[in-house]
Amino acid sequence: MRILNTRLAFLIIVLVMVACTPTFTSPTNPIVVSTSELTLLPDLIIKLMYLEMEGRHSNCVEAYTPYGIRVLVENIGLASAGPFDVDMNGMRQQVDEGLVAGQFIELHFSGTAPSGQYEAYADVTDHVVENQEDNNSLSFLAPTPTPPPLCTATPTPTP
Repeated sequence: MRILNTRLAFLIIVLVMVACTPTFTSPTNPIVVSTSELTLLPDLIIKLMYLEMEGRHSNCVEAYTPYGIRVLVENIGLASAGPFDVDMNGMRQQVDEGLVAGQFIELHFSGTAPSGQYEAYADVTDHVVENQEDNNSLSFLAPTPTPPPLCTATPTPTP
């Protein structure tokens, strides 16, 4: 009889734990996620933004080109994120392949705003259920840029 009471008590404890586990839902997605699953979700963030001349890959440029904003998006979660959209001041780019856990992507948004103020949002359409939904944006006030120097061609000696 004592073994039966112990098993019954254990079963009741397990049922209460399952029944009392809180759930979270995304505001636009009807997916329900338990707290035990939160650690296995992706988590997209805007890691940084910076002003950059288009086509620049070193300390100099071949020719002057328009400036744009680079947006670095990272998945700091423990699971892969499917496709999602990134918005920067109303311009959108889609990341079709998504990001695996720990991966990042750098996007280039052409042009600049006269105010120098930029706001970027990862997963702006809430397609990805994430570990934390309130860390998807970043604001940036760009400095007035100084153009990089033009690259000088290295002369080749003629025989």
